[in-house]
Order: sequence, then structure tokens, then C-alpha cells
Amino acid sequence: MKLDRAAIVLRPRTVPEIVDLAFRLSCSFALPLYSKLSAFVLLPIFALAMALHYAGEWSWFWVWMVTIPAANLAQGAFTVAAGRLLFSEDLRVREVLGAFSKRLPSYTLALIVSRGILAAAMLIMVAVPFAWVGLLFVHEASLLEGAGPAQACQRASRFVRGRGWPAFGLLMLLLAGQLGAVLVVELLGQSLLDDVLQLGKPFGSLWKDNGSPFAILGLLVSVPIVSTARFLHYIDTRTRADGWDVQVRFLSIAAKDTGERRLAA
Repeated sequence: MKLDRAAIVLRPRTVPEIVDLAFRLSCSFALPLYSKLSAFVLLPIFALAMALHYAGEWSWFWVWMVTIPAANLAQGAFTVAAGRLLFSEDLRVREVLGAFSKRLPSYTLALIVSRGILAAAMLIMVAVPFAWVGLLFVHEASLLEGAGPAQACQRASRFVRGRGWPAFGLLMLLLAGQLGAVLVVELLGQSLLDDVLQLGKPFGSLWKDNGSPFAILGLLVSVPIVSTARFLHYIDTRTRADGWDVQVRFLSIAAKDTGERRLAA
């Protein structure tokens, strides 16, 4: 990461500010990269879900059971993209996928270990929120810090120690955002087919069948924004804990001073 080339101002932000910034970044200068990345990462997941339901005749319940973990895994590609794009590195889809694929085996195991911990926490229901918050930044610990599967879970837990409430607030907003994306895309898609094109509901509906292509699409659409918001919260916590904003200012001053010396020479 090149802190002196950060594309946004590194400063402490509230959780709502982070989510708002994530949405604006995903829909502005990150959109071209995210769109191309979605074609390589999210489109195959959507195609797989449709094949399982329509060709394999799987129920929507089992399609969700495949799509949700796949979408969670796909967040890693956008975490890598956000980490590099935020710091103004020249970035291509091939570079993102290359960096992601190198960490994919360890990252996948980290997610499996973290979900195993969550499953164990379900034996004591009151422990689930604490475990979930403690594992929120497994993606960043594995992909950006290069931690192994077990170490990524440990680092993620230490990362939120003493900062659990903001992380919990972010977790609730991300879950609400994903649910909202599913509902909004479902409503828009069904309205287009039924009200505008007068085709009825040829693909079924979320309300009646517990799933539909539009609902699946809504979940996948939320992946880039969720990944970006979580990464920005990671950066925010680093800024508060390690003074990254101060580091950026010193790096900028040093870079400017070096440039002036070269001109003077």
C-alpha cells in the first residue's frame, strides 16, 4: 500500500460515514474496475445458481446454501481491489485476480475456520454476536496481512478488541444492506416483468418460492459495496490505532521536499 498516494483522505469516520463513502466509491471511480471484476467473479456464481435451479432442479433453499458462501468467498476479490485501488495504484482486473488467486487457498481455509467457529458459537446462542464481530475482518487479515487460516481468525479477533461496538454497528448495517439489496432488486425485477412488460412472474418470486433470479442477483450486487465498506472500516481502525493519517501527511511532506530538492539540483 502506498499511503502517500491515498485516493481518499485518511481520517477517523463514523460507521454511517464509512458505509456512505463505500457506496459512493463503488459507484464512482471504482465502478469501471468493479464492473469488469464482477463479470469474472460474480457472473459465474449467478450462472451456477441458475443452472442448479433450472437444470439441476435444486430447490431455492439449496441454491441459497451454495450462493451465499460463494458470494462471501467472492468478497475477497473486491477486498483486494479496494485495497489497491484506494491507494491509487495502476490496476487491472488481471492483476487483482492474480493477487487474489495467490491467496485463495489460504483465504478459503480462513473462511472455513471462521465459519466453524461461528457454528460452534451457535451452541451458546449469546456467543454468536461476539464471535461474528470478532471474525468480521478475517478477509482483510488473510488477504491484506498475509495471515494463515488460524492466524487470520486470531488477528481479526485482536483487531476489534476494545472497538467491538463500531464493528458490531458495521456488521448490522452490512447485513441490512445485503437484505435490502435482495429485496430492492427483487421488487424492481418483478415490477419490470409484471407491470411494464406484462409477462407475469415466469421465474417465480421470492415471496412465494423463497427465491428467484432477481433475489440472487440482488445478493451478488451487494458484494462490492459490502467488501468496500468493510475494508474502509479496516482502514479507519488502522488510522485510529496506528495514526495512518499522520503517516500519510509526513509521507506527503517528505515526497514534496524530495521533489523540491531535485528541482533545485
